Amino acid sequence: MKINTTFSVSMIDACHIVPFSESHDDTITNGIALCPNLHRAFDRGLISIDQNYRVLVSDNFLEEDSNYSIKQYEYKEIQRPKQSEFWPSQKQPGMAPDKL
Repeated sequence: MKINTTFSVSMIDACHIVPFSESHDDTITNGIALCPNLHRAFDRGLISIDQNYRVLVSDNFLEEDSNYSIKQYEYKEIQRPKQSEFWPSQKQPGMAPDKL
């Protein structure tokens, strides 16, 4: 979702892969940028990212078809920074090896 305004506004959250309360890790590789809805879904285990940086959606996630459906992102590869040293760490619990 792209939002244009006449003033500076961000609709992106910095989402910790491993919660900061557990890891105390605030490094770039322990994070991904998500909109608030996807951030909440990630924190609740409804979505994750596999080892190939594709979105996985839990079978427990039920929703109706719409233009805003989260299921539309299933198996889509996430955009990553150009520099690989800033990519999300694949050694984090939020990075799922298999489908949820």
